Amino acid sequence: MLTVTEEDFSEYHVPPRRMLMHHPRHGLSLENLSRERLAALNFLDLPHVDELYAEYDSFAALIGSHVDTLYLDDVLADHEPYRLEAAGNPNLIFMRDSSVTLPWSPSTFIPTRPALPSRAREAEIVTAALQRLGMKPLTRLEHDEYLEGGDVLPVTFDGRRVLLVGFGVRTTKAAAIKLALDLIPHHVDYIIGLSHDPELLHLDTGFTVLPNKVILAAAGMFGAGFLIDEDRRLSPVNPLAYAEALGCSIVRCDKADAIAHERCNLLPLGNRSYLAFDLPAELKATLEAAAGVTIHLVKGTEIAKATGGVHCLTRPLYA
Repeated sequence: MLTVTEEDFSEYHVPPRRMLMHHPRHGLSLENLSRERLAALNFLDLPHVDELYAEYDSFAALIGSHVDTLYLDDVLADHEPYRLEAAGNPNLIFMRDSSVTLPWSPSTFIPTRPALPSRAREAEIVTAALQRLGMKPLTRLEHDEYLEGGDVLPVTFDGRRVLLVGFGVRTTKAAAIKLALDLIPHHVDYIIGLSHDPELLHLDTGFTVLPNKVILAAAGMFGAGFLIDEDRRLSPVNPLAYAEALGCSIVRCDKADAIAHERCNLLPLGNRSYLAFDLPAELKATLEAAAGVTIHLVKGTEIAKATGGVHCLTRPLYA
């Protein structure tokens, strides 16, 4: 168990040593994508494949200028289940959802459990990759415990290690409770559950925490929430009011804009550098000034048709 200190182990503060990714060219799953499969895969529209590849290459190059990149294909080239999944599942590019890594515990990870049938095998594939890299799983989800990594944000508040867990269409309250039972107090100090609007697929669709206690949130995103403390006691809480009581300032953006253009989906790269798809100039300037960060922009029009942003496409590794 870590000693509680004032050191900041938030995802936005700790630079990843490597970024685990899955290039859409590996397996060519987009090559045979049809309009008939869009709804099952939760795509908004059929992307232009060559343009999506070009967007991904630019995105990966920008990440590579900040941190070493590692692809599933590098780790699992001889793994038959991976090859089958890469050939048939274009959502495998969204590496955020298939595991959770903790900046304060570099050698461990939380295996997730996607609820969408077309994504059910992703967590097994990524678990195999992380175990090959020497990492150990901290829990096992079952029954009604569904969890996707886009709904989990690791931060520290006043030296306490906190998991922010959104629950809505993809993650269940039962999963947040399971994490509390298995991870508190040795791996996490407390958990805040945030019930978000089901129109927003994941927590990171409409919410992120930046340095200087700045929060970017889609307007009207949150309803009720709860806190599970160090003694595993559950109590109701208003998530944004709780954040404001901790001294956080909240920047809001339009919910429809967050959904259509991944406005809140920002990727921290360490050293106060962020990556995002195109942002309105006023919002970018506001965030950079308030949080003291630099936001690098990359085109993601075709990638966003798959309902994901830069945060969704990446899984930071801290060891």
